[in-house]
Amino acid sequence: MQTLTSSTSAWVLVTGGSRGIGKGLVRALATEGYTVAFTYQSSAEAARLLEQEVAAAGGNAHGIQCDGRDAAAVEQACERLIERFGEPYGLINNMGITGDQLMFNLDVERYRDVVATNLDSAIYFSRFMSSAMVSAGRGRIIQMSSVTGLRGNKGQVGYAATKAAMIGITRTLAVELARFRITVNAIAPGFIATEMVEQIDPAIRRSITADIPLKRLGEVTEVAALANFLLSSSAGYLTGQTFVIDGGLTA
Repeated sequence: MQTLTSSTSAWVLVTGGSRGIGKGLVRALATEGYTVAFTYQSSAEAARLLEQEVAAAGGNAHGIQCDGRDAAAVEQACERLIERFGEPYGLINNMGITGDQLMFNLDVERYRDVVATNLDSAIYFSRFMSSAMVSAGRGRIIQMSSVTGLRGNKGQVGYAATKAAMIGITRTLAVELARFRITVNAIAPGFIATEMVEQIDPAIRRSITADIPLKRLGEVTEVAALANFLLSSSAGYLTGQTFVIDGGLTA
């Protein structure tokens, strides 16, 4: 892993940034000139390769191992990052797992891991990063929710609960933090072409695509473009909102 070094540019933290949508966010934001820190839990090799990829393209990305389910670990990681980079400009709470299971087969430990990974981590990172943003008198927080938080999806009761909760957190934090010029918004992606979705049986993928009015999966770059807009000065009067990007699935 690269050693974290001081930077004078605005920096953004993407949690769960070594794969999937998070990886796309890291790439896109680094291209826009942000210094991007990202967390990973166990995929050290994937994080190292992403750092190298971004550096080769002329950007700055720095991975830091952190178990987002552990409040003390999150606090320590945030302190390390703030010590090296200064007060943060943006936070994107992207860390998450699905843990699909039907209600009558509910494994309590698996369910609790989904809640801790998706929801507790978002609260912990928001808590420690927003405090530093208050000191700076500005900031942007984005919660990566999901259309599953807005519509039913069989087998995802735990996942849906966390993603719906993130929308509630977004509204509440937006009210709490507005006086410090910190905006808080949520993005609710539908089916996006990531490694995880590509592993779905082709027949099921075709069925999913058929239900989407635009008849295609979304691209990670499209989600990243929305996140980049919400981080920009052009979005300074937007807060407490949930932006759905799903090809019309919830229309």
